[in-house]
Amino acid sequence: MVKVKVHVCSGELESWDTLWKWKWFTKDVWESRYWEEERAALRPLLRLLRKLNVRSILDCSCGLGFKTILFAKEGYEAEGSDGSPTAIKYAPLLAKQEGVKIRFFLSRYDELSRKAKRKYDCVFSDNFDEIGTYRKMKSAAESIHSILNENGKLVFSGVSRETSKNDLKKLIEKEWKARKKFDVDQPYEKRGRRVLRIEVNEKTPEGILENNIFIIESKGTIQIEIVPLMNPRIKWTWNDYHKVLRQVGFRKVYHTKENFIIAIK
Repeated sequence: MVKVKVHVCSGELESWDTLWKWKWFTKDVWESRYWEEERAALRPLLRLLRKLNVRSILDCSCGLGFKTILFAKEGYEAEGSDGSPTAIKYAPLLAKQEGVKIRFFLSRYDELSRKAKRKYDCVFSDNFDEIGTYRKMKSAAESIHSILNENGKLVFSGVSRETSKNDLKKLIEKEWKARKKFDVDQPYEKRGRRVLRIEVNEKTPEGILENNIFIIESKGTIQIEIVPLMNPRIKWTWNDYHKVLRQVGFRKVYHTKENFIIAIK
């Protein structure tokens, strides 16, 4: 009889830790494709950074470090931080694989003022718009503000100034229609362990809840790890961002045609 264990991640941190663990285990399958996707996604941002006269940059939601590595290869003085210990464990290994030496450090947004140990011309985040509560967003903005040089910039993706709360509902509906409701990866096996990922999506009032179900077979046992993550969270308007960023001391906040929001210290 096969023994089956089922575990549901209890919070966002555990979910990200578990996701990065199995992403790293299976990276032979998806890595080359992901590099191409990240390069394409960064092109408009890199054009913007050149205009902003940025030299040093912190990728403060770096995950496994793909964007951080690409920043470094473009000549930026780049560092990466993330709240996931698993991501920070593997990011330096990916950087070494790519022939670059980058400082990565473990930090939640609200810990950056203590853990960054320096200041930057720019803090970039591809996760700032995914923060779940206004209180956490304000705490994150305060900490980011504290580690920026004078005239330093926070850069993240966000909705336009014209987007209303009602428009957010339409964006969720549009995203839901475009998303597969159910997806299954090809099984991957390495070192006697076989991993299968099943994705089941749900529409919620805040965006799309992505349930990653990892089925791990090893030595006659089956372990199921369920990883729920909001991806994407579509909750905040321009007014929300503008209000919190101005409250913590950013002197100017504006939106670009490439859908980036820039806050200047």
